[in-house]
Amino acid sequence: NIGAKNSIEKERMQKMKELGITPEMLEMAQEVGVTLNRAVEGLNACRDSLQTQQRLAKRLDSDIERIYEDAKAAMIAKEEDRARQLLFERDRLQKKLKKVLMSCVDEKKRVQQMENNVEAIEDRAMEIESLLNRSVGAKALDDTSSANFEMGLKISEEDPLLQKFRDLEKVASDCHLSL
Repeated sequence: NIGAKNSIEKERMQKMKELGITPEMLEMAQEVGVTLNRAVEGLNACRDSLQTQQRLAKRLDSDIERIYEDAKAAMIAKEEDRARQLLFERDRLQKKLKKVLMSCVDEKKRVQQMENNVEAIEDRAMEIESLLNRSVGAKALDDTSSANFEMGLKISEEDPLLQKFRDLEKVASDCHLSL
């Protein structure tokens, strides 16, 4: 199987060469593809993390509201100790919410940075794609130009009648010059 794999790889490299794509160009394209995939995965992880923190913040905010309502009800019921405990719990949750919101701000910055990174890598990928397309186009143009040139030589070599007319035109123009 190793021989078959090597044969397939050689055939693939030959096809790339025929298209005008060098191994370096291919490696560049593969590297930017891997980098782009990693960057997109990182961006998705950052977005997931931000969403998780935002859900936590909403839950904490909801808990804080509920505890405050419970504390108000305890005060109305003249359960001051219970109300005090609930307000201390609310204060603890508010501090935790503040930390979570700060983490959300940091995570939003990371998401923005990752979006910028992905965009820059996408730009690089488009540049490489353009380079590959130009290279393939240039190779095709070179191949067709060479083929047309060779065909032109063959036509002039193979068409004796056309050569005879050119010779006659040259003799006629020489005659006019000498007169």
